[in-house]
Amino acid sequence: MSIVQTQDSQLTLDENGYVLYQAKLGNPLPGEPVAKLECGDTPLRPKLLLLDAESARGEERGPLHQRLESWMAGHIKAVLEPLAALENEEGISGPAKGIAFQVYESLGIVPRADLESLIADLDTEGRQALRARKVRLGPILVFIPALNKPAAVRLRALLWGIHHGKALPMQTPKDGVVSFEIDPSAVDKRFYQAVGYPVFGRRAIRIDMLDRVINAVYDGAENGKFRAQHTMAEWLGCSIDGLYDVLEAMGHRRIKEELKDVTPEEKATEETPEAPSETPSETHPEEEQGAEKKEEETKAQEEKAQDEKPALAMFFLKKGKAFQQSRPPHQKPHKKFDHAKGEKPKGKEGGKGKRNQSTNRTPKIMSTGPKPKPEDSPFAILQQLKKQSDG
Repeated sequence: MSIVQTQDSQLTLDENGYVLYQAKLGNPLPGEPVAKLECGDTPLRPKLLLLDAESARGEERGPLHQRLESWMAGHIKAVLEPLAALENEEGISGPAKGIAFQVYESLGIVPRADLESLIADLDTEGRQALRARKVRLGPILVFIPALNKPAAVRLRALLWGIHHGKALPMQTPKDGVVSFEIDPSAVDKRFYQAVGYPVFGRRAIRIDMLDRVINAVYDGAENGKFRAQHTMAEWLGCSIDGLYDVLEAMGHRRIKEELKDVTPEEKATEETPEAPSETPSETHPEEEQGAEKKEEETKAQEEKAQDEKPALAMFFLKKGKAFQQSRPPHQKPHKKFDHAKGEKPKGKEGGKGKRNQSTNRTPKIMSTGPKPKPEDSPFAILQQLKKQSDG
C-alpha cells in the first residue's frame, strides 16, 4: 500500500522528531522513519523533511510530503487541541486577541507581567472570549490548564526542542508528576515553563498546582503577611523546607519568628505521664469499664495530638501587580479609622470645615432677655409659700 493512501494509525511521531510508518496495519511496532521534523516559523508549525526511506521509494515526493504534513498538522491539533483552538479568531478581538496570540506562540503559558497592559484593557466580552478558549488569567501566570496531560507535555517538549535547536530527545517530566527537584543553574527555565512546569527555587512545578498555591497565598494574606500552610507542601509534593524555598523564589520574604524557650524541667513535666499505683487493689466491673473508657479517651487524645501539625513560618507578601490584582477592580481600598491616633479619613479638599467631634451634641438655646434672678425661680417661690402656710 502507498504511504499516501495509508491510515493515520500507521503513522507515529517519536521522541526524536521522526515520523514513522508501519506498513502492516495493526502491527504494534513503530515502523520505519520516513520523515523528520525541523525548525519552522513557530514551534507549532515545524517543517517536514522527507527521508530516503526504503518504504518511500517509488512514491511521488509532492503527494507524499503533502500527506505527511497533513497528518502532522492533524496530530498536533489533536494532542494540543486547546492550543490549536486559539487559531480561531472568530468572536475575539482587541486585547483578548493579543493575549490569545501570545499564549499560542508560547505553547500555552506566559508570565502575566508580559501581558499586564493588555489585561488592563480587557472588557467583559474579552474576558468571556478567553474563558471560552480555556485561558486562565492567574495572579502570576496566564496559561491553559487543559494542557497538563502527559501527551501534551511530551509533544510540547519535542516541538520546543526542535524549534530551539536542542539535542533530542528532551528530558520531560514523568507522567503525572506534580513537582520535582532540579538544579536551577543546569536547566533551561524557558523549556520547563513551555511544557507547563515553571521553575521556582530548586523545583519545577506543574502549573495547575503552582497556581493553586499562588491563589492560596494571596487569598490568605492579611496586612501584607501570610502564613505558609501544610496543605501547600502537600499540593507540591515536597518538604516544608522545599515549600519555603519555593515561596521565597516567588519573592515573598520569610519572617524570622522567635520560638518560646522550653526549659528541660517543663519538657519533662509535659512528656512524663503520671505513674500508675503499684499497689494492687480490688476493682468492680463498673470501675474496670470506667478505667478502660478513660484509657481509650487518653489514647485518642494522644493520637489527636500527634496528628496536629505545628504552625509554619510567616512571610511578607510580595506586593506588585499580582497583589493589586487580588482585589476586584470595583473594590477600592478604604482608609480605616486610626484608633491609636484618633484620626478619621480626611475628606475632599474644599469641603466643610472641622465639626465638633462630640457624639452627644444637643441644640444650643440662645436667649436675649435679662438674666433671671434666683428669687424668681420656681423653687424659691414654692419655699416662700411653704413658710407662709406654716406661719
